[in-house]
Amino acid sequence: MAPNNPRLLVLSVAFLLAVAALIQTIGGDDSANPPDSKAVSSSSSEGTYEASSVTESGLDALKTASSTTVAPILPKSPTTTSVLHPVTSISIGNGALRISGHGSDVVSVGDEWMSYRTAIYRGTDSDSELLIELREEETVIATFGYSNAAADRSDIGNWTIQGIRWLEDITQGVEEIAVTTSSGWEIDLLPESFLWNQQIETGNSPRADDRFLFSSQGLNFVGLGHEGTGDFMIYNACEGPCNEEKTVWSIELHSDCRANSPDLFVRSAGSPFFELISYQDPRVTSTRATVEIALDNYDWLQVLTPCQWGATYS
Repeated sequence: MAPNNPRLLVLSVAFLLAVAALIQTIGGDDSANPPDSKAVSSSSSEGTYEASSVTESGLDALKTASSTTVAPILPKSPTTTSVLHPVTSISIGNGALRISGHGSDVVSVGDEWMSYRTAIYRGTDSDSELLIELREEETVIATFGYSNAAADRSDIGNWTIQGIRWLEDITQGVEEIAVTTSSGWEIDLLPESFLWNQQIETGNSPRADDRFLFSSQGLNFVGLGHEGTGDFMIYNACEGPCNEEKTVWSIELHSDCRANSPDLFVRSAGSPFFELISYQDPRVTSTRATVEIALDNYDWLQVLTPCQWGATYS
């Protein structure tokens, strides 16, 4: 035997290498080097990946898979869309300001409040309350409008809430206006004599024996009578010539409202304030359909009601 035969040595080495290769093929090498679980991290919201130990071809494969993934279709759930209704303030001429909005809100008032003498307010929805509070340092100093809880709306008619108020009786330190409603609203803040000047500028002048009635519609020179809705005021001065006797005003509410007597306030000539008048006052007579009140010349009458009404005088 020739132990040093080179040919035999070569065949032995080749045989051993073939056996090793066969074992590696059968067993595989994947389990020998498991991938590092920290090597790949994904963000499903952004669709990006970190692949510090992934080959470039593997990263391309991941990106391709991400871009073609189809998300499962889920049943749609009910959604509500909230519409913002910002408060707006616009000038309506001659120092008057109109503030409008939708829904409950609180409006800050600037230093110009001192120049306002009249507030006219209007709602846009007959099914909604409209309550307006004037506040000074979180204290309510005046309230306009009507709350749903204040009366049975079915008994006062189905009309929008509106009216007019003088601001001369109110502390001039008002800092904010708080509005409570679920619908649209607007408030006109008017300087002194605004309503009068407005009528004169449009060529509407009072005639002999006319009286002056203020409502959410503005100023009306009343001859035989006038109709409206909501709080209103009467200035019992007549365009001359006229007599010096008392004037009797008759206020008739719509039939849907006759169970709700209006509140009556009188400000006599020379008095700075309105005084609530009882229905037992000798100046007042009342039936289910009509309220009558006798006024001296230059008296003011404030009538507070959410109802439709008609007003005449004799």
